[in-house]
Amino acid sequence: MAAEEDDVWAKATKVADDLYEIRDTFFPQNPDDKTSKLQHESDLALNLLDSIPAEQRKLPARRAAYEYLRGKILDVVPDYRKEAEDHLSKAVKLNPSLGDAWLCLGNCIWKKGDLTSAKNCFNLALSKGPNKKILCQLSMLERRMAQGKGFSVFDSLSMSKRHRFLKAG
Repeated sequence: MAAEEDDVWAKATKVADDLYEIRDTFFPQNPDDKTSKLQHESDLALNLLDSIPAEQRKLPARRAAYEYLRGKILDVVPDYRKEAEDHLSKAVKLNPSLGDAWLCLGNCIWKKGDLTSAKNCFNLALSKGPNKKILCQLSMLERRMAQGKGFSVFDSLSMSKRHRFLKAG
């Protein structure tokens, strides 16, 4: 029984990751086709996630994983979605050590335009361990925050160098 439970969680995680692969690699001539495909695939992913029995989502670690995956799936679209933020926030409250949940929450909040809170999420994610995706996002966010301010080249370059170091390793 435990193997079946692990299989469904692994499958839900893979489906969520596959959505981001589509987001990052699928570039049709009509951008609306990409949005439609992402919406369709995310609906299927949510159905799979919701097929996990409620009793398998009761333990705090499983509940955190469920909230994280649900938020990640909802956040795959280009626009900000409050529902995604709510699920990701629940995930990090239930399990603050989920670095990828902090990363997803930071990306979600960035879409909302709250750059300071997004940076805080990325820094919290980074505190869970070095991660090239987080460093890349922090570097881009530093450059974005610097527009119209005293440019923080040092911070952006520092994150870029750390990203390159992790990428090479």
